[in-house]
Amino acid sequence: MIIDKLNAYLLEANLPTSAHLTVAYSGGMDSLVLLHGLSALRGAFGFSLSAIHIHHGLSANADLWMAQCQAVCNGLDVPFKGARVVLRQASRTSLEAQAREARYQKLAELAEPSTWLMLGQHQDDQFETFLLQLKRGAGPKGLASMNQSWHDAKSNKQLSFHRPLLDISQQQIIEYAQQHNLQWCEDESNQDTQYERNFLRHDVIPVLKKRWPEIAGAVSRSAQLCAQQQALLDQVCAEKLLAIESTDHSLQCAGLLALSQAWLCQVVRYWLAARAVPMPSQAVITKLKSEVLGAAEDADPILQWQGWQFRRFANRLYVIPVSQELAPQVITMDTNKRLTLPNDMGVLGLVKTEVYSGLKVEKVLPVQIKFGGFSQRFTPQGQPHSKPLKQWFKQWHIPPWQRTRVVQVMQGEHIIGLWLNGQWLASSQASSLGNDCLTIDWLASIA
Repeated sequence: MIIDKLNAYLLEANLPTSAHLTVAYSGGMDSLVLLHGLSALRGAFGFSLSAIHIHHGLSANADLWMAQCQAVCNGLDVPFKGARVVLRQASRTSLEAQAREARYQKLAELAEPSTWLMLGQHQDDQFETFLLQLKRGAGPKGLASMNQSWHDAKSNKQLSFHRPLLDISQQQIIEYAQQHNLQWCEDESNQDTQYERNFLRHDVIPVLKKRWPEIAGAVSRSAQLCAQQQALLDQVCAEKLLAIESTDHSLQCAGLLALSQAWLCQVVRYWLAARAVPMPSQAVITKLKSEVLGAAEDADPILQWQGWQFRRFANRLYVIPVSQELAPQVITMDTNKRLTLPNDMGVLGLVKTEVYSGLKVEKVLPVQIKFGGFSQRFTPQGQPHSKPLKQWFKQWHIPPWQRTRVVQVMQGEHIIGLWLNGQWLASSQASSLGNDCLTIDWLASIA
């Protein structure tokens, strides 16, 4: 059954004959069965196969598990890589999330380009995930539970992840392991029912299966139906988003307000997911219309969650990370040293060069870097008159949260240039300087 399922999955997925498959091999029964089954299909499909084991350091037995994984791979003639990750101390829930994130990052880091990364989750794992999402009050996206396959959008290595056993029951996996006399590692923490997934696995799901033996399969079908419904919602949301999203990824407030409350929530969630922003609660999304979109015209509304903010500016909705407030300050540059800007903004340097890629400054006057204080007047290159910076910012549609991070370059009482939107904007005074001058340039970007 396992071999047949793997064979069917690879055929349906149109696996290239030159493909490379890497099993995320924990040492447990599920990933071992996956590794063993795929190793048996190498000859038929012609793919190359390897395994990666991630050592989390969470168990006293972790070193033994890595050694056993290495031995199993040697016996199957499968190339093996082991890697360690370091996790911060945290609650069990957050530690599990940390471990999962670290594991996927390390897998992507170690995998060769265009690799198919094979994961061992099965139908009973999907059942557990569905129940956990149901407990959290999830909609169709959450109830779709685990995807069977997806591409890694965070990597430029064209990696894909696959769960070919997602329709296979745990009992079928046990039977395969026993039939082939496989030896796997047992994680002692899997028996502790104070953790939610273990509680479901040991105390809840057996009762449900005793009453309804086919319930895991039924839940799997429900998850697939939720995934289909979510795909349809995403298709419509993409069309609606296209009409109201700007090139800077902000949204037209008027376009959002024209939507029903239900569609507004769906479109905003789709927008946030596309921007890889952590999803706010339903309560936060519900407040968006009244507290941000519908706020007074002269207000600067902020709706915050998990280190992120909804902000409104010039009738557009933005989502931005919460950043440390940058206090007004003036820093004098040393002509012989680089200047590291506050809040990890970057590094500036003064250099003598004949190729002026940065901002020209007078060689004989001190150079100061200023943040804040927007009443100072400035005359941009090509403009006949000066205005206070705050008026230029308004004219240039610079959002308030970006203004405090604008780098003002001062000499004497004058602003001779700004670092704005990733480029230098020189004053009329700086643009008239000859070749006997210095240039200030952005030497490195930290954030």
